[in-house]
Amino acid sequence: EKCNDVQLTFLTVVYGVILYQSSNLIAGGSELLLLFPSVAGIVGSVVLPILGAVPDGVMVLFSGLGPDAQNQVSVGVGALAGSTVMLLTFPWFLALISGSVPLGPNGEPKYGQSAAGEEVSFFEKGVQYQASLQKTAWIMLGTACLFLVIQCPATIEETETSSTAVQAKSENAMALVGLFLCIAAFGGYLALCFKDANEDKHLEAVIEGIKERQISIGAALRYYKSTGVHGSPHEKMEKADRDIFGKIVWPFFAMYDADGNRSLDATEFNNLLRELGEKPDDPEDLQKRLREFDADKDGKLDFNEVVDFLGLFLEENRLKRLRDSSAKVIPAYSDDDEEEEEVPEDLADLSPEEQHRRLMFRSCWMMGAGTAMVLLFSDPMVDILSEWGTRLGISPFYISFVLAPFASNASELLSAYTYAKKKSQKSMTTSLSTLVGAACMNNTFCL
Repeated sequence: EKCNDVQLTFLTVVYGVILYQSSNLIAGGSELLLLFPSVAGIVGSVVLPILGAVPDGVMVLFSGLGPDAQNQVSVGVGALAGSTVMLLTFPWFLALISGSVPLGPNGEPKYGQSAAGEEVSFFEKGVQYQASLQKTAWIMLGTACLFLVIQCPATIEETETSSTAVQAKSENAMALVGLFLCIAAFGGYLALCFKDANEDKHLEAVIEGIKERQISIGAALRYYKSTGVHGSPHEKMEKADRDIFGKIVWPFFAMYDADGNRSLDATEFNNLLRELGEKPDDPEDLQKRLREFDADKDGKLDFNEVVDFLGLFLEENRLKRLRDSSAKVIPAYSDDDEEEEEVPEDLADLSPEEQHRRLMFRSCWMMGAGTAMVLLFSDPMVDILSEWGTRLGISPFYISFVLAPFASNASELLSAYTYAKKKSQKSMTTSLSTLVGAACMNNTFCL
């Protein structure tokens, strides 16, 4: 209140930059965690959203404390509402633009070297994400309903009385119910993310065994069958099931693609059939089998067509006939969607043990410092935004709704953009999961 407009503007910029840099530290520290396989699977859906929700959560907390809580709480609620709206608009748009790649004839994005240097128009680009994102999006929509627990009784009370004390007394019980529901939803979301991460680690172990020639195609298909197949092989697989099945099939596809052209011709397809225990009677029978799954009629099977073909062998009577050994070697080329996280240059020459030790220290230091700065400067930022609302005659809710998210959610914005720029299905999933996961945190942790 003792500052003039110029001084208040200066303080707003300073605190905004500090919160922005704090968010950058959190984002950078969490990105280093991707170098640790044991936690990499939960970085996008758990670590980044929780740490990214700290600025919003602290701002909401501090706005509800102190002698002027009734007026300042609108700053926290405005920041919370604006945060969710911002996450699902500007950063989402930025991620889609930066992560888009040329589309193939069948409408699927052409990731990897196949699209390198290809120039196409804006409307001929697209992105693809893994099935896990769809589940997270449904969770986000479900947790958004928690706002109604307090909003509905609050709206009813506002129409019946203008007394703040009467409204507060009537809404007290529902606020407590909402608190416990948010805690339960928050815990449930974290448990689900950890469960999915553990399943991913199990799948990665199977895929690694395939690449090391320790697991045959028969054993791999039996593993997939044992995890629970949804629907008949003759029916269209769910996207989540198809993604998992595709990861298992890929090493075998690479094994039989002798010329490395990402498709199986008649000879290569015949080798695959023999490994599966199927021996075509004559060349015409072989061509008939190939044409049956050759959807684009180009005389060979691409990866998706091979996935459709191997889906037939999930039937119990076919699984029993599969052989359990393979003498072939997995070739060197790998899936275009795979990318390695880069170790910082100053640590690249160290031993693996020393790298892990220093990476963990640096990650914890960056995330800890960023979180501490957020805790320190969120309270004065709330006061400043509230003061701007008073001076401009605008509700502090709208001031914080517009301005606060760009400082408090800078980590999600930068992380989503950084991951999307890697231009792979995996990185695009991580990018969008960061935004959707942050919205889930707003709906539970912050609320």
